[in-house]
Amino acid sequence: MNKPVVSKRTKGELTAARILDAAEGVFARRGFGGSSLREIADQAGIREPGLYNYFANKRELYAAVLDRALMPMAMAMEQQLTQEGGLRGYAQLPAIMTDLLLEHPAMAALFQQALQAGDDSSEGHELTGQWLDRLFNQAISTLHELGYDSVDRASLAIQTIAMFNLCTGYFLSQRAFASMADGDLCDAENVARQKLLLARMQRAMLLSQD
Repeated sequence: MNKPVVSKRTKGELTAARILDAAEGVFARRGFGGSSLREIADQAGIREPGLYNYFANKRELYAAVLDRALMPMAMAMEQQLTQEGGLRGYAQLPAIMTDLLLEHPAMAALFQQALQAGDDSSEGHELTGQWLDRLFNQAISTLHELGYDSVDRASLAIQTIAMFNLCTGYFLSQRAFASMADGDLCDAENVARQKLLLARMQRAMLLSQD
């Protein structure tokens, strides 16, 4: 019996992934403007000049961090709605987003860093805004396709933002959770509770628009 061939990542691919992991954490803590490539290189265990073999500058690295985490979200939204269709598919999206954020939990803080930036012209704010606009508009367009075209855009936008904040805010609340209960929010049992709550709230919000 032939064993399946498992493709192994090259040394360069592993180094690039390590840089992205380090950058994700640094950008989440310090924001785009407060982060330095030297600190990211140190966190990745390489010298700063070596980082330029993979990313030309900080903007390119930040964009790559966003693409790695958010491209799967955009693809999942499209796939889920195509396969499941209708409200059932849309109602499951928050759970899917939770699973994807679980792979990159620092992204929740990175979003907040960018969205709350005092300088709207910062590159991090610009790049994150472009991605979030894409995801939000995709969600709103889907709601219209599901028959909510009579609901004004502002209401749909508030609903979409509310669900986004519930998904991302979960990963920013470990300290609050620890003060109220034992355990880790990323434990499977707690994640399951969060996903169940999100599904109920998503269905309730959709029904309230009827």
